[in-house]
Amino acid sequence: MNAYALPTCFVRFGLFPVVLAMAFSACLLADSSGFRESIDGYPCGYTCKTPRPGDEIFLVSTRCLPGGCGWELPVDQIQVSQYLPGEGWVSIDWETFTQMPSPGGLTSIYVHGNWMSTYWAERRGWEMYHEVTRNLAMDQKVRHVMWSWPTQEEPKPLKTVRRHAVRADDDAYYLASYLMSIPAEEQVSISAFSLGARVTMGACHLMAGGSLRGRALPEHENNLHGYRVALFSAGITSSAIYPSGRNGQALDVVDRMYSAFNSADKVLRFYKMATQRKGDQAAGYVGFSLTYDQRDKVEQVNAANVLGKEHSWDNVVCAYCLMARARDYLQWKEV
Repeated sequence: MNAYALPTCFVRFGLFPVVLAMAFSACLLADSSGFRESIDGYPCGYTCKTPRPGDEIFLVSTRCLPGGCGWELPVDQIQVSQYLPGEGWVSIDWETFTQMPSPGGLTSIYVHGNWMSTYWAERRGWEMYHEVTRNLAMDQKVRHVMWSWPTQEEPKPLKTVRRHAVRADDDAYYLASYLMSIPAEEQVSISAFSLGARVTMGACHLMAGGSLRGRALPEHENNLHGYRVALFSAGITSSAIYPSGRNGQALDVVDRMYSAFNSADKVLRFYKMATQRKGDQAAGYVGFSLTYDQRDKVEQVNAANVLGKEHSWDNVVCAYCLMARARDYLQWKEV
């Protein structure tokens, strides 16, 4: 909604802030809804369910699992499905999944943003799989994990967004529990859009020995390589991974991170409405606050000239220059 196009009565009677909040909350931290009507035949971001020979595709869902209070969460109840060509999705149990060796020593995880149903989480997961494997040598096999967490659209959007932000911390624990199960010698890359960045960096913080909402992981072996991370329009506080931030230990387990932010994003501009903290800004809008030492690990780019004003996953996945650079990180090339 264009604020300048609002009827004058909204301003005259003091309703402008209310209407602005409604417009903001309707799309805050959400993937582009307009894309849903035009995605078929889209020239980029392949959605066909066709994995490369030898690759493994999994859909991991926490949608039916609880969050909220409590020290431990039922990690062993996470639902897992494997895509088998000619058969479709086949359910497997958590223990089987976490004990299966990957086909090529490279695991890619994609965490979607807000207001995604199971259907759209899967579809975006396929898009990212095809982007991650674009131009990848055929002898490099990949295990690709689509992380599906409960961010479906609901009534009272602003209240829902705030609840989903809390849930992101719960899913950070679920994701960290999965990372903990991956062999230490595996190369792991994680990509995330919007609110998925909060899940991702929260999980890294937990893996580094931090705590989040009173939870911490049991003692575990960390990945020998560290994680490669690519974030797009990150729906997380700009100070989150600063040493004194809420995810201040995250970079301790990260090898290299790429973050494409957008200073023109008309949704993340009002990020403080979701966090309810005065002056709070999104890393996806202004970039991450980093120490001098942290800058050696993090590459940030302002992609406003490419992404425009929309908070849109389809704009991201179709931005060739962003995806090409992100692949350097996600495919574990030299960066």
